[in-house]
Amino acid sequence: MMRIGSRWAALAVLCVALACSSKDSTSPGGAGDDGDYRGIFSATDGITAFGGALVITIQSTTASGTLTPSGQSGVSLSGTFNTSTKAVNLSGGGHTLGGTTNSSGELKGTYHGPGGDGTFATQKGTSSEVQGFCGTFDGDDTGTWNLSKRANSLVGAYASDGGDSGTLTGTLSGSSVSITFTGGTATGTLTSATAMNGTWTAAPSSGTWTGNSPC
Repeated sequence: MMRIGSRWAALAVLCVALACSSKDSTSPGGAGDDGDYRGIFSATDGITAFGGALVITIQSTTASGTLTPSGQSGVSLSGTFNTSTKAVNLSGGGHTLGGTTNSSGELKGTYHGPGGDGTFATQKGTSSEVQGFCGTFDGDDTGTWNLSKRANSLVGAYASDGGDSGTLTGTLSGSSVSITFTGGTATGTLTSATAMNGTWTAAPSSGTWTGNSPC
């Protein structure tokens, strides 16, 4: 029979093991949801697509951020974070964003603004860890094609001049880019530390895309 002292020692070892397991399950970029999420957004009014850079900070139950449309000044955002549902809601200057965090250290959702509607995608990390690439796509369709890169992980958002929009998910293997989106795929190459380009296909449509950093 195990002595009481030995039983307490065994429980202590179990608690340490559980604590380690809990720590390993936290999202990239640091423990929990608190921190900075950096990325991009893309939107369209049905005639012209636009987009830019986005930074969101979660601190306990509050959220704040800065949305910077390409070629324009930054707009301050403020809002809330629900620790149970992982939902983030932000607004400011006529812009409204709603999304959720996930276990991969991403925060993605929808965007509504004075110039149109679309989507956004961000990744948790510092300015040296997360890099934004803003660009365009053309061919059988045209619009914005914006990506956020963290190590070998890519998330992004696109919006067409004609009114379609959605998110992009991909990976970087060496200099090779692989991306999926609803109804299609894209491939490409990281040609330098600040540029990438490639082709996209969403049968029967196809074309090319490009992105440059910073946004």
